[in-house]
Amino acid sequence: MAEYRNPSTPTARRRLIAVASIVTAFLIGFSVSGRNDEAAGPPASGAPAVGAAPSGAPDGPGPTGDRWGIPTGFARTEAGAVTAAVGYVLTGGELMAMPPTRVPDAIALMSAEASTGARVTEAQAKLGQLREVLAPGRGATRYLQAVLAVRVEAFSIDRARVSVWSVGVLSRDGAAVPQAGWTTSTFELVWERDDWKVWSEQIVPGPTPDLNASDRPATAADLESRLQGFTIWEAGR
Repeated sequence: MAEYRNPSTPTARRRLIAVASIVTAFLIGFSVSGRNDEAAGPPASGAPAVGAAPSGAPDGPGPTGDRWGIPTGFARTEAGAVTAAVGYVLTGGELMAMPPTRVPDAIALMSAEASTGARVTEAQAKLGQLREVLAPGRGATRYLQAVLAVRVEAFSIDRARVSVWSVGVLSRDGAAVPQAGWTTSTFELVWERDDWKVWSEQIVPGPTPDLNASDRPATAADLESRLQGFTIWEAGR
């Protein structure tokens, strides 16, 4: 594949469209089409009703730890379910950076047992597509994520449905000019193995704000230069 240099060429424009599509559809969480509500029981519904926390539960919503960069140890409360959904959305960069052989373990750590196989297969395929698109680039790949808002759709002691509005910014010199993908991810979470696990996730693009006129879009070189000395911000760290 020819190296991308000029964003005005037809080849470059096609690559930008491909990268943007992959980022929007794949990176801000890893969706699994379809659900198996019969196996997991009916979705949570009605007003939130927070149950008693189990013995040895974290004092706050969590997480109490992580493994391979995947957060673990959330409280069996509404706040714990929300924090789990936010934490899982923000694993895109970790999944991109880890060796492909580690991805199945990381996905399994976040997933309900009944949905693990499908989620692993889909995540591996999508990460493979992304790596192929980014391969012609040079230098570091940046993928930065932030959550802006959450909404609890339903909650019970065993299940929760949480929607998360987030943005992911991807950049790689020679492959992807800095670009933002805005999505809303709706998680069906189940309480399993003493933690909140992802039963399914549905992702839709947007809502996407327009770029204001205060600055021109950055190039990959601009982004690297302007962000020198910055460290990744993580709440609670």
